[in-house]
Amino acid sequence: MKAGRILLKSKCDQEIFITPREQRSNFGLAVWHSSPQIMPECHQHNDIEINFLEHGGFTYLHGGHLVNVPKGSLVVFWAGMPHQVVRLEQGSHFKGLTVPIQWFLMWEVPEKLVSVLLNGDMIFPPCEYVAGYFEKQCEVWMEDLIRDTLDSRKTMLLEIEAWFRRVADRLSGQDDAGKHFSSNRSFSVSGALAKVQQMAKYISENYMNPITVPDVAEAVGLHPNYAVQVFRHRTGTTLIDFITMQRLSHAQMRLATSDLRVLDIAFEAGFGSASRFYAVFKEHLGMSPTEYREMLKATRY
Repeated sequence: MKAGRILLKSKCDQEIFITPREQRSNFGLAVWHSSPQIMPECHQHNDIEINFLEHGGFTYLHGGHLVNVPKGSLVVFWAGMPHQVVRLEQGSHFKGLTVPIQWFLMWEVPEKLVSVLLNGDMIFPPCEYVAGYFEKQCEVWMEDLIRDTLDSRKTMLLEIEAWFRRVADRLSGQDDAGKHFSSNRSFSVSGALAKVQQMAKYISENYMNPITVPDVAEAVGLHPNYAVQVFRHRTGTTLIDFITMQRLSHAQMRLATSDLRVLDIAFEAGFGSASRFYAVFKEHLGMSPTEYREMLKATRY
């Protein structure tokens, strides 16, 4: 899927999002190196976010707590928690990346990392290797997103998944490697977390079929009501919305990489009707599927 937006602010500021940045419910797969800005209000988007602060410093209001991010810090957090940059040092500059939470859950990285992030904590991995690798790879991943071929996308995602696994390994291997700022949220059940991962995997493998919430719940051995509750608590989204976003992501990819008719793509992605597909697409992307395809063509030239 071609990058939906490329913003060039200066020689050192560049942002690449596969969907417009203003679509705040989900930034999607994105890479940037730019200057942070004071945010007038809290926002949230259903992605895992990584920030590496190269210069300066800033302070997040995250989950109701102030969290300082000094120069040289690498911070990982679930952006589904309301967060806001409230303080900023002059000359601050950072590199960042977001990954949709559904992709992160599908990777089945070690539970300790998933649990900490979905509990609303901000993780500051202390290992210089994971920070240094992230800083260098951001440039490579940015080029991958600009090209955005199927091969470059696959390579990029494999590298990002491996990076998360190295972070998880550091969290598990040392007592102090799990240094993180806790927002003190109360719900945390490892068994429930495992079920959420299983549901995410089932949906990722079956979203092109006419699956329902009871189907998902049955696949993981839960009552539908409990499945809905625990999934929303852990991910900040409903099962229905999660299924819909999987289908929407598939449709975006096919619009960008094939010449199939829009209606054929809608049904292939699992949407039951053209009207439902058009409504969902317009709601989340602010344009029709045809307009989206034309926008992608314009970014290639």
